[in-house]
Amino acid sequence: MNDLPYTIEDNKLLEALADIAYLAGQKGFFSGDSRNDINEFIIWAKEFEAVHEDTNWDEVDYLTAIEAFTENKLRIDLH
Repeated sequence: MNDLPYTIEDNKLLEALADIAYLAGQKGFFSGDSRNDINEFIIWAKEFEAVHEDTNWDEVDYLTAIEAFTENKLRIDLH
């Protein structure tokens, strides 16, 4: 049972945020301004959740989707 006062939507957003930050770190990303990077990752997580609001994760592989989304963001938004 989940005793934390988070909604399912909160948990999904936090999972996306953690995955994005992890993947960016795995790629060695650091802009030089960690506060800015964190703010960007929060925006990206919200965008990912909005884009995938109706995604059926039984039909779409979540890890493939979040990896592609993050790689695209790292390439486009930060370089």
